[in-house]
Amino acid sequence: MRPVALVVTAVVLTAGAILAYVGFTGGDCAGATVHRSVAACTTSGMSAARCTALMAEADRRLLQSGPVFDMRQQCEDRYPSCQPAAGATGFVPRASGFCLRPGPPELVVPVFGRS
Repeated sequence: MRPVALVVTAVVLTAGAILAYVGFTGGDCAGATVHRSVAACTTSGMSAARCTALMAEADRRLLQSGPVFDMRQQCEDRYPSCQPAAGATGFVPRASGFCLRPGPPELVVPVFGRS
């Protein structure tokens, strides 16, 4: 029984270390500027049209792969704003911002959750 406990402990510690590393290094937005709104994006020098398109892309990415909740209220209990999910019955969070990871190709990463 002792070897099983050691293996389980090692797996849990490894998973915790990976989560801590991702959290402390900025996750998917490491090294990229997070824009919390179209207005914040335009102050960084990008055009309003480009910033609007990037925010729409962040929302589209969440529609495809965001966490899905059965009911809107369940989603809004965790996130400030939700939208109907694409291809599934339920609701996903709406992007509250995005970061643009330098490319090639550039990658829009949606930011969602309470800020």
